[in-house]
Amino acid sequence: MRELRFYAALFARRIHWLLLAVLLGALVGLAAGRMITPIYEAKALLVVEGDRIPDGLAASTVRTDTNAKLQVIRKRVLSRESLLDMARRMALFPDLRTESGARNADAVFEALQNSVEIEISEQSKSRSAPKDATFMTVSFRAGAPARAARVANELVTRILKEDSDIRTKAARDTLDFFSREVDRLEAELAKSSSAMLQFKQENGDALPEELPLLRDRLAAVQAGTESRLAHVNETETEIDRLVRLREAAGRVVDRDAIYPPAARELSRLEAQRDALKPLLPADDARLAALGAQIQELSQQVELPLPKAKSAFESRLCELTDTLFVAQAAGDAADLKIAQLREAIAKVPANASALEALRRDHDNLADQYDSAVKARAVAETGDTIESLAKGEKLTVIDQAVAPGEPVKPNRKTLALAGVGVGLLLGLVAIALRELLSTGIRRPEDLQRHLGISAFATLPYLSTPEDMRRRRRKVLVSGSMVGAAFVAVVVLFGAFYMPLDRLF
Repeated sequence: MRELRFYAALFARRIHWLLLAVLLGALVGLAAGRMITPIYEAKALLVVEGDRIPDGLAASTVRTDTNAKLQVIRKRVLSRESLLDMARRMALFPDLRTESGARNADAVFEALQNSVEIEISEQSKSRSAPKDATFMTVSFRAGAPARAARVANELVTRILKEDSDIRTKAARDTLDFFSREVDRLEAELAKSSSAMLQFKQENGDALPEELPLLRDRLAAVQAGTESRLAHVNETETEIDRLVRLREAAGRVVDRDAIYPPAARELSRLEAQRDALKPLLPADDARLAALGAQIQELSQQVELPLPKAKSAFESRLCELTDTLFVAQAAGDAADLKIAQLREAIAKVPANASALEALRRDHDNLADQYDSAVKARAVAETGDTIESLAKGEKLTVIDQAVAPGEPVKPNRKTLALAGVGVGLLLGLVAIALRELLSTGIRRPEDLQRHLGISAFATLPYLSTPEDMRRRRRKVLVSGSMVGAAFVAVVVLFGAFYMPLDRLF
């Protein structure tokens, strides 16, 4: 207990040195906090708003994951090109230059990367958990509060522009895609319709819907075969009967004289041409061959033919021409039967080909209808995005100039200075006492000289000792007071006005 009172009294006599050390430490901490370049941080807060128009009424065509979209936006804003463009426009870090005096792009980019921070709130990965709102925090650190706020707001502007560009571009690309798809399918549909029309025109006599008519016409032509043969036989019989009657009358019948062979052949060819002409196309080789033969014979036959001298000769020529016409009609009927049978044989193949064309046409029509509907939806989505009625980023808190720096922490520096001063003061007092060799109490006689004191006499201070002690107290008090005043003045001038404390 005696030891404790001795050291307490000793500490009380040295308390002014401890106070001076604490005040000097606080003074150094406050000065260091003021001398170190302050760093201010401005923050802005954005939130992802959902669609303003219910999906049941009109849905946006932009369907991207919110977190993925925000990640893309952050990468684009923090890209080298974007940050250097912002630094150039806003004249950031003008002192970062190379030895040649040119702007050091690498140093500026690295400084901006260290100054910009964009955070995205984490989303719950559980499907059963309710989805929280997605927030984005944008912060920028600078040596001036106004510059920090200005750059942070510029970053917010670029983020909002990237969000708008992503959504409007996605909606516009979707609309352009379906517009091109509609145009393409419309052209394909027109080609398909033209192909079907051309096929029907080329195979108009052998289409599936014409099959009953083709069969009826075939049956009708085949039914007239016997009557045509009978007509030919009757005509030939009539010619023979007429010739026999003439010969029975004692007349000689010279058919070549009555109807010259060239004229007879010309009449036969003309009858054959007239009978085949309705059944064959104009450019058919057979009609061309008949035309050439007729033209050649026409040059050989003397026109006009000599007039018949009698009714017999006229009748014979008339029956001969009738026979040629009947024979040509029979040949035409045979050709017609062959054409009808060929057309009937083509019907199954034409039906299959036409069905394939119709099926392709129907598929194209379905695709076209789907594309038209999708284009209408894309137009609605493009309108929604152009009017900013879809999901978008919205600013909740605009960045403002901060009042206090984030670096250095002046309170921490001041408290650290006080702590260091207190520690140094205690160490100084302890070292002074430990290094002191004077004798101030009876125990010091026992420790230093090995003798025991029989009695102790109090120290009688002289007037000079009293004056010396008062001077020490005055000097130490003045030093402590000056240090305290310096701390108060520095705190009031650089950190907080004193009228706010009192």
